Amino acid sequence: MMQDLRQHANEQRWNLVYWDRRRRHRAALPALSAADAALVRRIEGEGGAATSLEDLAIPGTAAMLAAGDALQRAMAGRAPVKGGFGVQAAAEEIGRYPDLIRWGLDERLLAIAENYIGLPIVYRGLTVRRDIVGGDKVETRLLHRDNEDNRILKIIVYLNDVDENGGPFEFIPRPLTPASWRVPHDGSRASDAAMARLVPPARWRCCTGKRGTAVFVDTCRVYHRGRIAATADRLALFFCYNSARPLSPQWCAPLFDRAAFIAAVPALSPAQRAAITPRY
Repeated sequence: MMQDLRQHANEQRWNLVYWDRRRRHRAALPALSAADAALVRRIEGEGGAATSLEDLAIPGTAAMLAAGDALQRAMAGRAPVKGGFGVQAAAEEIGRYPDLIRWGLDERLLAIAENYIGLPIVYRGLTVRRDIVGGDKVETRLLHRDNEDNRILKIIVYLNDVDENGGPFEFIPRPLTPASWRVPHDGSRASDAAMARLVPPARWRCCTGKRGTAVFVDTCRVYHRGRIAATADRLALFFCYNSARPLSPQWCAPLFDRAAFIAAVPALSPAQRAAITPRY
């Protein structure tokens, strides 16, 4: 408990610096459409917001989905590694599908991420995951918060239909998420029972949806997990953004070979190049 309180005090000191940096960057934030500004407000208020690729209408979405499907087919049948339930593509595999990486570099998505985070941002790239049916409730299947930065943004894209038995992403809305020091932890994870004493499970947000569902979420500000899949593997992409000066830069390394990507996709705007050129 004492260690948790010290960590909380350190976080509060860092927060003062962080909020001052956000205040000074406010005038430089890129403009948003009314719909994108509303999406940012939803993420701000709830910690996460679900929409669809159809509603987003980002250029290159069809190519991104085709690349994601191809990589998931290549991953099919592999033995799970992460926690005994997850298969994740290696960075060099993702690099063979530049349409996947490029989608997350769309300038609208960069502007949404920057307006939410409130600072210059870095686009780390993406992870490609297959969460296998069954297994134990361990690791990311337990409620937790990430600690890369004060704020991050992830866009979770479902490549298959995900119902309540398909391993949906689940989070506790921001107004209900308790401070970390209030939650009994086993390591960095919290049990369902411990969280249920603070937040009724009926108020946890379960993100089900059809293929093409896109969940925008700040996994540093809300407790979250992936439910155990019971009927079908969950196939998903996780696009990742953090500030250009993150709290924990060791957890914010690029998820793809930037030099190889730039060589393959040279027609990038200054904003896109800046987003994949971290200086930490």
